[in-house]
Amino acid sequence: MKIGDILTIKPNFYTEYMGANDQPRRAQVIYIHPEGRFYVVEFRSDLGIPWRETFFPYNRRIEGIVDRSAPYLPNERSCFE
Repeated sequence: MKIGDILTIKPNFYTEYMGANDQPRRAQVIYIHPEGRFYVVEFRSDLGIPWRETFFPYNRRIEGIVDRSAPYLPNERSCFE
């Protein structure tokens, strides 16, 4: 993953005003912590309003705990199987 990549992930923050649905949506990677501790993506609502969220990469998760707040990207799934 690098800055500028487009991910399809499920946001944690959403409201009806933002055009909420419980589905993954496209988001662009805006920032990656220099030591890989977290990354920031920018979503766009159905109304065109941007918002950003921070997620932990797979290597920052605690073994045995399902972290529903962070997406499992396709290349990460193989790390847990």
